[in-house]
Amino acid sequence: MSTKIGLQGELIASSILLSYGIDNDLVSKDMYDIVAWFDQKPMRVQVKATKKPFEEDNLKSRRYNFQTGYGSDKKPYLENQIDFLILVALDKRIAHFMMPHSNKTKKIYQHQMTIENEQNTFNMIKDKLFGKCLCS
Repeated sequence: MSTKIGLQGELIASSILLSYGIDNDLVSKDMYDIVAWFDQKPMRVQVKATKKPFEEDNLKSRRYNFQTGYGSDKKPYLENQIDFLILVALDKRIAHFMMPHSNKTKKIYQHQMTIENEQNTFNMIKDKLFGKCLCS
């Protein structure tokens, strides 16, 4: 992935977090890109971005494909490495929030990448993370 795409995703993710009242710092560490402050507790955030949706074989539906793993073999992030991911669709400037999981990819259909989905997934991770702090 282009470093410009990654940086754009990080900047949009940081702005989106601020719009939800979450202070954050761009840090670009080995495993995470942002430290987000939930109730004065640091949360490690990995950002993944894609420029636009891809057309599937039938050309009728389009989806965003995110590589949610790391390294050359795309190992999935573990909960002891990051607290959550933010997947950013650069063309829409909309994000999808998610907890770490065992999959190496996440596919989201274009019609699902909405501001309502962004708000719902943000509220989901906020509820799951309230009171949690794994940062050292």
